[in-house]
Amino acid sequence: MGLKKDLLKGIYSQGYDKPAGCQTSVIPSLIEGRDAICQAQSGMGKTASFCISILQRLDLQNPDCKALVLAPTRELAEQVKLKLLNLKLVSIRILTFPFW
Repeated sequence: MGLKKDLLKGIYSQGYDKPAGCQTSVIPSLIEGRDAICQAQSGMGKTASFCISILQRLDLQNPDCKALVLAPTRELAEQVKLKLLNLKLVSIRILTFPFW
């Protein structure tokens, strides 16, 4: 998939060794900036697909906001935040703002 070396280290550190299920088609589509839909059972890597794509596309030289993630529940927002923190190996700041 041509992922950044630091990102690959983060992926391997989380126990991932190969893409699962819909990840093989979803991650490349999202990295290219296209929309994608992934429907799978819980624990099949949907959140990881989304987060890997975000981290791959980051331009760390640009100080502006890199990504905006909207989640329908506070629990899902925390899950996405934790996945981003666990996958990243570079020093990036991740802020969350719950509102309802």
